[in-house]
Amino acid sequence: MSPQFVDFNADGHLDIVAGIFDGSPHLSRGSAAGFRPPEQILDKDGHRIVLNQFWNFAAEQWETTTRCDLPGASGKGHLTSALAFDWEGDGDFDLLLGDHKSGRVFRRVNEGTNAKSVFSTKNEPVLADGRAIDVPGTVATLRLVDWNRDGRPDLLASSMGDAYGEQSGGGVYLFLNGGSEKTPLYAAPLTLVEASPKGQAAPTRPDSGLYADIADHDGDGDLDLLVGAYSHWSIRPPVLTSEQKQRVKEIKAEQKAIEDGFDAIFDAIGKATAGLDQKAARKKSAELRAEKVEELKALTARRHAASQKLAPFDPSPKRESFIWLYENLAASPAR
Repeated sequence: MSPQFVDFNADGHLDIVAGIFDGSPHLSRGSAAGFRPPEQILDKDGHRIVLNQFWNFAAEQWETTTRCDLPGASGKGHLTSALAFDWEGDGDFDLLLGDHKSGRVFRRVNEGTNAKSVFSTKNEPVLADGRAIDVPGTVATLRLVDWNRDGRPDLLASSMGDAYGEQSGGGVYLFLNGGSEKTPLYAAPLTLVEASPKGQAAPTRPDSGLYADIADHDGDGDLDLLVGAYSHWSIRPPVLTSEQKQRVKEIKAEQKAIEDGFDAIFDAIGKATAGLDQKAARKKSAELRAEKVEELKALTARRHAASQKLAPFDPSPKRESFIWLYENLAASPAR
C-alpha cells in the first residue's frame, strides 16, 4: 500500500515499490513500454521478505513464520508498507518495512547494489530516541522528507487507528534525523496530526487509515501535509413522533428478517464445509455461494433499501474517505 516511485534497480526508469496486504514488499519494474507486473522482493536466500504473517499464494492460505525475526522479536508482525531508502549512504537502496499489527518499523540492508540487490535475511528494528519505533495506531505508510532542511532525510509515519469502530483513530508523526549521512539517528516523534478521538457530528478531520504525503501545495516555498483518510461521524437523531417510532419498529423487524435470511444461507454453508480441509472448504463454499448468488443479491438489495428507509429516523454512523490539506503556516524560507 502507498506506492513509492523510485529508480529501484538503477536502469534509468522509475519503478514502483509498495507493501501490500499479502505481507511482502513488491516491485513493479518500469520500462520504456510501461510498468511490468509486480513481483515480490526477495532476500539473498531467495525467500520472500516478510515480518511474520503472510498470504501463501500457492497454498491459498495465511501462514506465519519467525525465520526473519531477531532474538526476542514478537513474532506477530504483518508487513503492509515498504519504502526504499539508502540507509547506509552507500549508494544502494535498503528497505524500510512498516508493521500493520503494531507501530514498529524495520529495515533490511541491501548487501549488494541497486543493479543487483542482495537483501539481508533478518528484520532489524528502527530506533527513535534509543527505543524501537512504535507509531501509535499501527503503521499505515512511511515517507522520507527533509522536513527541517538540514540535508538529512527525516521519517514521516502515518497510522491506521481503529478503521471501523469507535476506538482511537490514526495520526501523523515525524521522526527528525539527527544522525549522519551513513547512520540515521531518529529523535522521539513529533506529532503533526494527533490521533483522532472520533465522535464528531460532521466530517471535520481524518480519523482512520491515514496516508500522508508532503508537498509544497501552494507554491510558497514550504512543505505542506496532504492526508488521505477516512472520516467517521455520527448524525444526531431527530426527536420522533409516535407514528415515526412505530415505523422504525417495523423497519427494524424487516431488517432482522433480512439478516436471518443471510444467516440461514451461511449456516448451511458452514455445516456443508465442516470437517473439510481449508482448500476443500473454500472450494465447496464457493460452489454453494454460486448456487445462492441470486438469493444473496436479492437480500443485499433488500438490506440496502431497508437501511435507506431507516436513515431519516435513526441515522447510522458515517464513514467516507477524503483528502485533507494541512497548510504549513510557518514563515516561508527566503528565496
